Amino acid sequence: MFDLSAANNPIVVIAAFLLVLIPAVFVHELGHLIAAKLVGITILEFGIGMPPRLFKLFTWHGTEYTLNWLPLGGFVKPLGEDMVRQMGEEALKSDRELAIERGFAKPVSVSEAKPAGRIFFMAGGAIANFIMAFVIFVIIGLSGLPQMVGARVELRYIPAESALSTAGLQAGDVIEEVNGEYFADAAGLLAALQNAGNEAVLAVIRPGETQDRFTVTVTDLDASNLTLETHPIIQNVAPESPAANAGLQRDDLVTALNDEPVANFEQLQALTAANLGQEVSLTVLRNGETVTVTLTPRSNPPEGQGAMGIQITSGAAVPEIGLATADANPVQELVPLTPGDSVQYGLSRIGMVLDQMAQLPVQLFNMVFNSAPPSENMRITSPLGISQVGGLLLQESIQQERPAIILEYIGLISLALGITNLLPIPALDGGRILFVLIEVVRGRPISPEREGMVHLVGIALLLSLMVVVVLNDIANPLTDMLR
Repeated sequence: MFDLSAANNPIVVIAAFLLVLIPAVFVHELGHLIAAKLVGITILEFGIGMPPRLFKLFTWHGTEYTLNWLPLGGFVKPLGEDMVRQMGEEALKSDRELAIERGFAKPVSVSEAKPAGRIFFMAGGAIANFIMAFVIFVIIGLSGLPQMVGARVELRYIPAESALSTAGLQAGDVIEEVNGEYFADAAGLLAALQNAGNEAVLAVIRPGETQDRFTVTVTDLDASNLTLETHPIIQNVAPESPAANAGLQRDDLVTALNDEPVANFEQLQALTAANLGQEVSLTVLRNGETVTVTLTPRSNPPEGQGAMGIQITSGAAVPEIGLATADANPVQELVPLTPGDSVQYGLSRIGMVLDQMAQLPVQLFNMVFNSAPPSENMRITSPLGISQVGGLLLQESIQQERPAIILEYIGLISLALGITNLLPIPALDGGRILFVLIEVVRGRPISPEREGMVHLVGIALLLSLMVVVVLNDIANPLTDMLR
């Protein structure tokens, strides 16, 4: 279970920021550096972190590698450019002389490179982010993906005279093994008991305790004569709802509505929808006894509540002994994939994210022109919000001893960073690529002054948006959506 208070702890958020965002930004800039080297663009400096400079690490092939004070990824400084636009002739001349002193035989600025080379240089950061995400996903596949190997069944009610109670089992206990073997579902649990012989050893998880084992005398349980009925079981009852007013309780198994049998959630939902605003009789199994109540499902329930005001899950009953059970979290184990399947997994994860991104314009169009409500998952977030969620996943990764949980998030953020930077927005890599494409179509470049002004305006707008988004992430932490 996520501990949200720990996730929003400043130390946890900072740790997640350093672990999730810094590597993604650093790899992005490293991608620009490698792309520049491949197409012959001169890079004077590659900085780890952002200025002011702490000290120079070394110089290699004419490029200075520096360590800077602000731990915000990194940056590249091409010949003749600052972080926004091309520099003037004097600054370009000064940079060119410096590059020659460092051993560049023929220094090349970004604007002097061919259009294809410039596009590759500007897209290099996103390409590196895609590669980083792909490698992470492949590593996750090789290390193992969780797969269900068995079910767990929670005992919600045990009659006092039952052999299960005599063996020491209690309501709330979760059974996950019978004689050392997993089972597929509640029916599988009953079948395992029926085939166990004289005795069955149950592996049980008790809330707040570690796994324990209980020996049940199967002959006393008379398992061979037991039958299982599946029914939805009530998890929670909303205060002042029709269900609460009717006296429904947690652990009630819903067996019928208006005398029509109910075996699962879908049947209960369909019967409820067909009787909105009408009084119905609901039959439930409570503590081994059948109870019938009347209530009227609401047509317009409050937000977050259903027509009756109940939250349910899959359950089952053994009528012969009055036993009530509910499905619990299944047993999962990490199963490593083959190298080929791991590559396929990496490609499928990237394809899934790209597909979701491709649907965003349609969703935005529907919101603007068709007044469609925004999706609960749609929200612009800042590095703070990303770090808040990262804190949640970092904590979960540590608790479950599964590095793949936080690695998956790092891969997704790297992928999102690459895609975002390719958007045709001024000041982003995609905006710069757009100017190169316009140059190709026009046959001549737009003046550096005009392009620089567009990027300056873009930066101002992006920074303004970032301030608003950060304030929203402070006032409404993204982790609240996960409650």
